[in-house]
Amino acid sequence: MGQTGKKSEKGPVCWRKRVKSEYMRLRQLKRFRRADEVKSMFSSNRQKILERTEILNQEWKQRRIQPVHILTSVSSLRGTRECSVTSDLDFPTQVIPLKTLNAVASVPIMYSWSPLQQNFMVEDETVLHNIPYMGDEVLDQDGTFIEELIKNYDGKVHGDRECGFINDEIFVELVNALGQYNDDDDDDDGDDPEEREEKQKDLEDHRDDKESRPPRKFPSDKIFEAISSMFPDKGTAEELKEKYKELTEQQLPGALPPECTPNIDGPNAKSVQREQSLHSFHTLFC
Repeated sequence: MGQTGKKSEKGPVCWRKRVKSEYMRLRQLKRFRRADEVKSMFSSNRQKILERTEILNQEWKQRRIQPVHILTSVSSLRGTRECSVTSDLDFPTQVIPLKTLNAVASVPIMYSWSPLQQNFMVEDETVLHNIPYMGDEVLDQDGTFIEELIKNYDGKVHGDRECGFINDEIFVELVNALGQYNDDDDDDDGDDPEEREEKQKDLEDHRDDKESRPPRKFPSDKIFEAISSMFPDKGTAEELKEKYKELTEQQLPGALPPECTPNIDGPNAKSVQREQSLHSFHTLFC
C-alpha cells in the first residue's frame, strides 16, 4: 500500500518532467527548422538572381551599344561637384561629375509579396508589446483605460517569457509527442540507469514515425493535467482537452473554420446567399 502511494505521488512529477523535456525539444527543433527554412530560401533567391543576371548578360551581349562620351567639361559647369580618380602610374586622371541621389523610403523587410484574394482568419494578438502613451488628459478623464487595455491582452505586457510560451501548433505537437509514453511508466525513476537509457533509446527510434501522425487513441488525461500544471494560463485540463479536439479537427483535409464558406474561386465553391458569403469579410474587416 505504501508503494502504491509513492507511485501515485511520483506520477505527476514524472509527467511534468516529460512535458518540460518534450517542450524544450520541440522548441529547439522549431528553431532548427526555422534556420533551415531561412537558409534554403536565401539559397533559392540567390539562385534566381544568378539565373536572371545571366539572362540579362546574354541580352546585353547581343545588343550593339556604344558608350556616350561627355563632351562638356566639368569645370565649366557652375555649382557642380566633381570626382577624380588618380593613378600612381602614368595613366591620365579621370574626372566625372558628382550627382546626388535623393533619399528613397525603404521597403518593409519581407521574404516575398503575394496578392490575396480572400480573407484569412488569424488568432487575435494576446500580447501587448508596449503600453501606448495616451496623454495626461485621457488618463485624467478615464483612469481605468490602461487597466482595461491590459485585461484585453490577458494581462501580458512586453512579450512572453521564452520558457512559458506555447502556441496552438506547439501544443498539438506536445500532446502528440507525450502520447508515445505509457501510463504505466510513471515509475521510471525507480528503474536502473541502464533500463531508463534503453527506454529512452526506444522512444527516440520511434519518435519520428509517431510525430508525423496523431496518436490512434485519444491522449490520456494525465497529459493535459501535466500541461495545465506547467502552463496554468492556458486553462484547466478539461479546457485543454476541448482545445485539442478543436485543433485536431481543423487539421483534417477540407475542414473550415466555423461560420466560413469555401473560396468562391476554388474547386469546393458553394452556392450560398450574399449575407453568408460576405460574413467573414464583415467579421474580419478592420
